[in-house]
Amino acid sequence: MPDTDAPEPFLDAPDTDREYRHRFTYRGSATSIRRTAIELIEGARHKIFLASFRIGDRELLDALFDAVHRLRGGVYVVTSWTEQSLKRDLSSLEDVDDVDVQAQKKRFDELTRRGIALRGHEGCHAKFLVVDDSLALVSSANLETSALVDTERKRATGENGVLIGDPTEVQRLARFFTRLWFAGCTWAALPGAEYALHRRTPAPSPVTVPPLADGPGVLWTYDGDDGDGSHRERGILTALHDVIGRARRELLLATFSLVGIRDRPDLLLDPLRRAMTAHDLDVRLLVRARNNVPEHRADTAALAELGVTIHGDSDTHAKGVIADGRYGALFSANFDAVHGMFSGVEVGTRLDGRPALTEARRYFRHAMENADLSFVPAPTQRELDQRLGARWRRRWPHGVRLTVSAADADWQRLVDAAATGPVLWEEDEELRLYVGDLVVTLRPGRPARFRLTVAESRSDAATRMRNWYAERPGAGSARKKRGCCPALLTRLH
Repeated sequence: MPDTDAPEPFLDAPDTDREYRHRFTYRGSATSIRRTAIELIEGARHKIFLASFRIGDRELLDALFDAVHRLRGGVYVVTSWTEQSLKRDLSSLEDVDDVDVQAQKKRFDELTRRGIALRGHEGCHAKFLVVDDSLALVSSANLETSALVDTERKRATGENGVLIGDPTEVQRLARFFTRLWFAGCTWAALPGAEYALHRRTPAPSPVTVPPLADGPGVLWTYDGDDGDGSHRERGILTALHDVIGRARRELLLATFSLVGIRDRPDLLLDPLRRAMTAHDLDVRLLVRARNNVPEHRADTAALAELGVTIHGDSDTHAKGVIADGRYGALFSANFDAVHGMFSGVEVGTRLDGRPALTEARRYFRHAMENADLSFVPAPTQRELDQRLGARWRRRWPHGVRLTVSAADADWQRLVDAAATGPVLWEEDEELRLYVGDLVVTLRPGRPARFRLTVAESRSDAATRMRNWYAERPGAGSARKKRGCCPALLTRLH
C-alpha cells in the first residue's frame, strides 16, 4: 500500500576506509554505483572482468567500448543470458519485470561487434566488476540505467554495494571470475562478430580459488564444476545464518523477492524464529512490493506473522543482512530457496566491523523509513482502492454508496459471489464490476442510479487481477480505467 510522505534523498558520507567503501543508488540522490563502475573501467590498464545479469546503461557501454579499444581487447563479460533465455519469455524471472528481449540482444550484439569477449553462464545472477586485479565493485545492481539512475522517471532503483580495495580479496574475486569463465560458462559469443551464442564445452579452471574468508571479504554462492566433480559453495547462506545468530537488539534484512521460504523454513523462518525467541529483537525487512506474485505476498505474510516489521518499497532491489550495526553482508542473492542461496552463482561482501557496514546500515534504515509502501495483511476494499501498489490501479470515481435496481436472481447471485474478494471495477463505454466468477454490468437507470445485470465471467476476479498485474506498460488494455471497488451497493425494491 502506498505511503503518502515524499522520500528524502540519501546523502552519502566521505570514505574513511580504502579497503571497503560503501556504494549505492537511491531515488532523488547523487548515486555512486554508476560513477564508480565507469571510473573503474576508464582507469583500467590491463583487463576488465564484468559479470551482470543484464547490461544496458549507455554511458557505461561507451566506457567499455573505449576500454576494449584502448586495451586492444582485455574486456571479458559473463552474463546469465543464453540462447534459450533470449528466446523464452523472461517475465517470471527475478528483476526482469519489464525487460525488452530484443533491446537486450541488440546491446549484446554491439558488445561483441566492438570486440568484447562474452560468455553465458545459465546460473549467474552475480553483479560485479574487477579491474586489473586491483579494484572490484560488488553490488546488487545490474549494469543498466534503471538500476543506476533513471533519467526518464527521475528516480533510481535502490541498490547497495561495496568498492573493494583489499588486494587479497580482489584477487580472490578475479580468480572466481576466471573459474566461471572457463569451468562454468556453457555459451560463448565470438568477439568482432555479430552476436550469436554458441555452445561451448566447459574446461577445467586454470586457477584455484582460495576458500571463503572468515572475516570481512568476498563471499559467494557457487553451483558448478571445476572439472573434478560438481560441488556447491554456499557462503552467502552461511553468512546470512551467522549474522542472524549474532543479533541481540536489531536485525535488518533486505531483498527484492521472497521465493519458497515457507517451503524451506531452514532458509530464513527457522533461523529468525530461534533468534527472536532467544533475544528481544527488532527485526525489519526492506522488500519490493511485488503484489503481482501471490507466493511473494504469502512469504511476506509469513514473516509478518513471525513478528518481522515489513517495509515495502516500489523501487528497492538491494539485498543484505546487518545485525546490531556490527555484523553484516551485502550481496546479489535474494532470499530465494530456488536460486541464489542454495544454488546458482551470486556474489557478496562480508563487512563486519568496517565503516562501510555502518554506511550500509544507515542506507537500509533510511530506505525503510522512506519506503513508499506499507504491508497490509488483510486489506479492505477501501484500502485496496486508496493504496494498492499497482500501476493499473485508479481510484473509484463513483462515490462510496450506489443505489441499484436488479432482478431478484441477479441480486442474489451478486450477494453470494461478494462473500469472497476482491471486487474489481473497469470502465470504458460501460461500467463493470468483477465479483467472484461474475461480471456485473452497471448502466444508468431510474429511480436507482444504476440498473444492474449479472453474467458469468470468463475468469474469476482473482485471476483477472493477476492478469492485470502481468500486462506490460503501454498495452492498450493497460490504459483502461481499472481498480478495486469500495462502494456499498444498495438495492431499490
